[in-house]
Amino acid sequence: MSIAHRPVPAEDFAGYLRAYHADAFDGTEPVDEVWDHYHLPDGTHRVNGRTWSREKTLGSLRSRRSLGAPHELHIHEVIVDGRWAAARYTVSTPMLGKIESATEAAVLAELAEDGRVAGTIAFSATRPGWSSSDALLDGAARPAPDTSPAPPPAPGAEPTPAQDPAHYLRAYYAAGYDPAVPAAEAHDRFHTPDALHQVGRKVMQRSGVLKALEDGRRRGHTYPVEVHRVLREGNRFAAHYTTSREGNPARRQDVLAFGEFAPDGRVRSVRFALEPGYGSA
Repeated sequence: MSIAHRPVPAEDFAGYLRAYHADAFDGTEPVDEVWDHYHLPDGTHRVNGRTWSREKTLGSLRSRRSLGAPHELHIHEVIVDGRWAAARYTVSTPMLGKIESATEAAVLAELAEDGRVAGTIAFSATRPGWSSSDALLDGAARPAPDTSPAPPPAPGAEPTPAQDPAHYLRAYYAAGYDPAVPAAEAHDRFHTPDALHQVGRKVMQRSGVLKALEDGRRRGHTYPVEVHRVLREGNRFAAHYTTSREGNPARRQDVLAFGEFAPDGRVRSVRFALEPGYGSA
C-alpha cells in the first residue's frame, strides 16, 4: 500500500485493520517500520492476558510474513468512541486444499493524539476449518426467534439497562446468579425475548441462557463484575470488564463484550469474547 494513502487508525479504524494486516503480512517494508507507522513504539499491548514486548510482536510478524501465504481479513464489527476503538475480526489463511487456518480476534484499542494506536487489549484463537466457511460471515445465520413467552416485570423490579452498558453488565450478572430472582425474570429484565447470546463460539437463545443460569445457581456460582471501559456508537456498544467466580482472584477473567440495544433499552444481541485458557485448569 502506498505510504501516502495509509489510513490513520483514529480516522478509519476498519481501514487501519485492513492496511496494517496487508502491510505486515504481504508487504516488503521492514516490519518494524510498518509497526511504527500505525502504533506508538512504546505502547503497551496485551494478547490473551500476557503483555507482548515490541521484540515479541515484531518476531511474530516476521514469522507470519515468512510463510508467504495469502490472507483474508473479515471485519465483523467496529465501534469507535472518542479516543477508543473496539473490533471483532477473523484472519483466514489457506493451509491445504480447502482447509484453512482462521484466527478469530477481538481488540480494544486506545488511540494516541497523533492518530496511531497507543495500546491494545486483544484476545485471539486460531483454529483449522473449511475455506469459505459461513462462520466467517457474521450474522449470516441468526437463529430463529425464541417464541417462549416472556413474563412481565415484577412489581418494583429494577429498570432495564436504559442503554447503559456498564449498568447492564453489573446488574445482569448480579440478578442472573441471585437465587432470589427467577432466572426468566433476570433474563427478560435485561434482554428482548429473541436476544442472541454468543459466549466464545457457543450461540444461545433465551432457553439456553436460562439453562446456563440455572446450572450456575445450582453450583452456587456468583460473578462480581468490574467494568474498565465502555464504548458507545449509536445503539451498539463494546465493553472491557473483569469478572471472577465467587470473587476469587485465581479465577479472574478478562472479557470484551459487543452488544446492541433494542429501542426499549434492553439488549437484543451480545457477544462475549473471553480470555482464552480461562478455567482450563
